Amino acid sequence: MPDDLLILDGAHLTCADVASVAAGRRVGLAPGSRAQMVAASSGEAARSGHEVLAAKWSWLMGTPQGEGAQRIFIEGHCSGVGEPLPVPQVRAMMLVRANVLATGHTGCRPEAADLLIDMLNRGVTPVVPTHGDVGAAGSVPLAHMVYVACRYGGEAWVEGERLPASDAMRDLVEFAPTELEALSLINGSSFATALGALAVVRAEYVLSAFDAAAALSMETVRADSSALNAEAIEARRHPYAARVAERLRGWLSGSTLVDRRRDPDSFSIRCTPVVHGASWEALAHVRSVIDRELNGASDNPLLVSTGWVETGAFHGAPVALVMDHLRASLTVVAGISERRTFRLTYGKLSGLPSFLVEGSGVDSGLMLAQYTAASLVSEAKGLSHPASVDNVPTVQHHEDHVSMASVASRAALEVVDILADVAAIELLCGAQGVDLRMQAGETPGAGSRTWWEAVRARVTVWTADRTLHPDLEAVGAAVREGVFRVQP
Repeated sequence: MPDDLLILDGAHLTCADVASVAAGRRVGLAPGSRAQMVAASSGEAARSGHEVLAAKWSWLMGTPQGEGAQRIFIEGHCSGVGEPLPVPQVRAMMLVRANVLATGHTGCRPEAADLLIDMLNRGVTPVVPTHGDVGAAGSVPLAHMVYVACRYGGEAWVEGERLPASDAMRDLVEFAPTELEALSLINGSSFATALGALAVVRAEYVLSAFDAAAALSMETVRADSSALNAEAIEARRHPYAARVAERLRGWLSGSTLVDRRRDPDSFSIRCTPVVHGASWEALAHVRSVIDRELNGASDNPLLVSTGWVETGAFHGAPVALVMDHLRASLTVVAGISERRTFRLTYGKLSGLPSFLVEGSGVDSGLMLAQYTAASLVSEAKGLSHPASVDNVPTVQHHEDHVSMASVASRAALEVVDILADVAAIELLCGAQGVDLRMQAGETPGAGSRTWWEAVRARVTVWTADRTLHPDLEAVGAAVREGVFRVQP
């Protein structure tokens, strides 16, 4: 098998893997998983599974199992609304569901996983509406995916063209799901988990950029290095705060701007390691939960050593809670970043010309950058309201507690994207401040200079007013590409 092929075995999928497949990486099924799926979907296991499912299917459909029931069941769950999800998000969802099937606990034949894998490898991506999922049994986005995969209807993207399912799937092997497979293919937290995995990867880029931006801000305001004292930080006993402080000390080493001073800095400067560290620790926890969920048997019923059992393994609470946690923790960091940006652009606080240009008063300089940061942080605060605390019962109160995990994960991706621009704004202002300090004969630390150079590779120094939007776009793109990424 090619070296770049991702092999699904139901046990080792990571957030980084999900991001790579979302971006186009090819996929295969592990031989061991294939054998497990064959065993779980044949012989006595299949017969007993059919008996367990018969009563469930009658309840779900209101009628006994029969010809065409699978199609009716899938079609009945295609209730999404809104604009189509971006192709990378749908690819991530397809991958995550295929990996759930690869656990061997769902009773699906390997052909079910093969179908999703072949669609990924051939670039066939179902058109899936954004809204309508509650993060419990009967996933609406998964139903829209299966609607296309089984050629019941719908549309799919193929090489940028939107085609009817029959045309998009023409060159793939046809697949007719059993009753159990029709249920399993759309049952579980895979949509929310897939988006959560993408949010984790992108959040790491954004948090890294906030760390780099903080270094430039500390150079600009001539920060007191006491806030980074290793012994003092470690006495607080928060390891991620200590890591942030260690990074900053390294980047600021050799600086003539940051030194031991008599007057302590504002909280937005000296509390940076504590605040950033708390968010890095939150991200580590979120990643651990999502990594487990990626390889968990999110389905019902499940085949275990004693036979088939009915459980609540489809419920998205673990994902919903950590996605809420991720949004809140990132928004806190964005808030302290905006406060640093404010200090950089206010001459009485920075010791530099207001708005970081010599002609302030005539020129607006980077004044409007702080406007934008304030707006973005306010928007992120609204989006950080926890989705997991809400519950709207569904299915005549049978599904009387749902997770809203999909809402939480979609909001997490939105917050991460918004905050990439908040980090970019502080980077832009920090680089401008470092320019002014260097013009006065000062020297930043070697690490800070690396981040300054990364900004300057994309935008030039401001000497007079110009359109700000292209500069914000350029640095924002660099943040999203992982240019400022550091090791957590």
